Amino acid sequence: MKIALITTHPGLIENKRIEEEVLALGHQFELVDLTNFEYEVNENGLFIPQISDLEADIAVFRGIFLSLKQIADTVKILKQKGIKVFDNSLLDHKYSINKITDTIKLGIDKIPMPKAYYSRKFDNYLEQADRLGYPLIVKLTRAGKGAGVEKFDSKEELEVFITQKSQSEKNASGLLMQEFIPYKHDLRILIIGGRMFAMKRIPREGDFRANFSLGGTVELFEPDIETQDLALRALKAVDMSVGGVDVLITEDNQKYILEVNHTAGMVGMEEATKENITQFYVKHVIEKAL
Repeated sequence: MKIALITTHPGLIENKRIEEEVLALGHQFELVDLTNFEYEVNENGLFIPQISDLEADIAVFRGIFLSLKQIADTVKILKQKGIKVFDNSLLDHKYSINKITDTIKLGIDKIPMPKAYYSRKFDNYLEQADRLGYPLIVKLTRAGKGAGVEKFDSKEELEVFITQKSQSEKNASGLLMQEFIPYKHDLRILIIGGRMFAMKRIPREGDFRANFSLGGTVELFEPDIETQDLALRALKAVDMSVGGVDVLITEDNQKYILEVNHTAGMVGMEEATKENITQFYVKHVIEKAL
């Protein structure tokens, strides 16, 4: 069997791990890099390099951060070619995979989250920040792995940031503001087809972000039933079978879903759990591809 991994982020360390485990299971592997997405229409119809000529049994979409709308439509093309696809509901998400959309879905299902605010108008953020209180967090909605996350301790700091953004961007559609939750535990719960792996993330000195990709350390953590159920509810709300759910637990044991990651890293979790999670992921992909 040949498995093709389709991505716009070929440098992810997980891509190499997936290749290793695909080969270890006795299958063939191909990495399809669509960073430079292009197509042409000729007398034979639509031609997309690397997609139209792709020969594979299963195509896995993972790490699609560029040309999302266009690449999502290639799911249909591959299925027409008889290739099974695992896209983690990419097409069903109506081409929208970002923190704004996910926050809406979580809110509809009444998942406990930090208080948040979103607007396309820069002028509204300072007024709403006073209601949320300081410190607070501002995130870039399409960034990941802790990138584009800023903490502001005062109105003056936020004013400088908002002014700079308003001068360089047409509107504030790429921002999401959240209250800052002082936490006892920052958890990443990776769910693959109902199987759950969990670790505590510990930020490096001087950083409030606990992401493994930013130099944070990890250790095994056993979440209680309430936390497990909350993580499963969050993943269901966002409608995926694979995802990384970030949970904050406060000193008084209040639990908040920070976000649900569509392209959750597995290497840090493997380090914490000492389990071959990537192989479990590959087996899940093979079983669920349609």
